[in-house]
Parts: sequence; C-alpha cells; structure tokens
Amino acid sequence: MIKAAVIGAGYLGCHHARVYSLLARETGEVELAAVCDTDIGRAREVAETYGARACSDYREVLGLVDAVSIVTPTVSHYEIAADCLMAGKDILLEKPVCATLAQARKLGALAAEKGLILQAGHIERFNPVAEKVLSLLGKPVFIEAERISPFPERSLDVDVTLDVMIHDLDFALHVFGCPEVKEIRAAGASIVTGKLDTVKAWVDFEGGHSAFFSASRIAAEKRRTMKFIEEGKLVDADFLLKRVTIKTVGNEEHIDAGAAEPLKEEIKDFIRCVTTRTAPRVSPREAEFALGLALKISDTVRSSR
Repeated sequence: MIKAAVIGAGYLGCHHARVYSLLARETGEVELAAVCDTDIGRAREVAETYGARACSDYREVLGLVDAVSIVTPTVSHYEIAADCLMAGKDILLEKPVCATLAQARKLGALAAEKGLILQAGHIERFNPVAEKVLSLLGKPVFIEAERISPFPERSLDVDVTLDVMIHDLDFALHVFGCPEVKEIRAAGASIVTGKLDTVKAWVDFEGGHSAFFSASRIAAEKRRTMKFIEEGKLVDADFLLKRVTIKTVGNEEHIDAGAAEPLKEEIKDFIRCVTTRTAPRVSPREAEFALGLALKISDTVRSSR
C-alpha cells in the first residue's frame, strides 16, 4: 500500500486529501497518512476530516510516507519538491511546477537521477473532454482557447498565465507535439492584484501551427473552452460541461464526454505510476514546455507596456 501525504491544506490541497481518502476506501491501494500545512489549525481540520495525521512541517512525515502531493504556493514548490526528492519520495506537483524554468529543469534532472516519479499537476489532461478530443483530432492547425472566471477565493501568487492559462498552453502544446515558438503577440493588465489578471495571446509555432489564448480571473462568468480547427472539421470542447461538438460540412454532432472527476483520475494515475514505476502522463519535460510558454507570454505583455 502506498502511504501518501498532502503538503498544503488550502482549497486545492483539501481536495487532494479528499480524493486520497476516497481512493483508500475504493481501492485499498493508498492511505492518506498525513496532511501538512504551515497553518497547523488548517492542517488539523483537513486531517481530522479524512483520518490522517496533521503537521506544520512536511519534513516531519517524510520518513513515514512513500509519495506526496505538493499543493502549496508556487514560490515554495522548488524547495519543498527538492527536499522530497532528496528524501526519496515520488511527487505529484501542482501546476505551475515552479516559479522559474531553471528550477523546473533542476527538479526534472533530480527526479531522473533518483529514479523517482515527478508528475506535473496539469489536471485538464485527465478531463474526459481532453481524452475525447485527442481521439477525434487528425491534423489541427489552429486552436482557440478561452479560460475565464470570477475572482477566485484562493492564493494568487502568479500571473493568470501561470494560474489558469497554463492548462490550455499545456494541452495545445501536447496536441501540436510541443513545437518551437516562432512569435508571440500578447496584451494584458493587472486589475485587482499585483500580477497580470487578464491576458490575451496569439502564438505562432514552427510547422504552421497557431493558437489564440484568452485567460482572465476577473470575468463575470466562468468558461473553459477550446476550439480545434483542421481541414474540413471543427472540434469544440467545453471543459466545464464536459461536452464536445464536432462540426463538418453539413453535419454537427454533440458528444457527452462523461462525468469522471479529473482530479480523481489524475491522482489514480499518480498512484499507478508509483506502484508500477511507469512514466506519468504529464512528464517533467512537458511541464517545462508549458511553464516556458507561460513565462514568455507574461514577459511579452510586460515588455509591450
């Protein structure tokens, strides 16, 4: 049985703890052993809910667990993940994996050196919509993505590009095969935080691929959609409603992608990787590509001001 700890008991960390507890009951393959947070009161609240040990310092439990979910503010990812890898622990590291590309590369190299699992938490890869889209696409040449929402009640220590746009950047890169970036045109602004809160970006890739990304955390409503355009076909994906629409000349088909919970599927895959010692669906290298593109877009916005 895999013993796991959740490091970070905020909004998303609480959901990680919930899913580990759920999988423990359903499969018996994992045990939620600990919940760690610098706010010990918050750690105790979540730990008591799911029958785990609470602690304020994650280093206290590294000798007791096999794997960890790191769900802390981005600026702390590198130090915590490096400590966990040095202690021989497999990691599910929430996106963005690090605050800088150099840090992400160091973590990837350390995980490879130690023979450990380092799975990036790009949750939309586990959305049933993503899996359905991949089965429908041929050779897409253009992607249009929109990911907007009202201001969230959670930690916001990074630009919206690294906060939410990175989901669409990762999936677009995956669909296109991670081509090199030729040109970026972007605009954005800081509205309610000291970071970029709304950004629009046009990206041209090598090989003739292009994509338009729109992300905002100050919108009046929530939308998460991606359109994939190829010769003779449009695949329109709604990641919230878990619905895919296929449009061709004279035909339109609507598909319900299924109700699977992406976070549950992501953690199930992490446990599978830990148990079987196989590569995760989202590799450290792919996480680097997504992070690198997000940072380039943010830099483009700031340099154009």
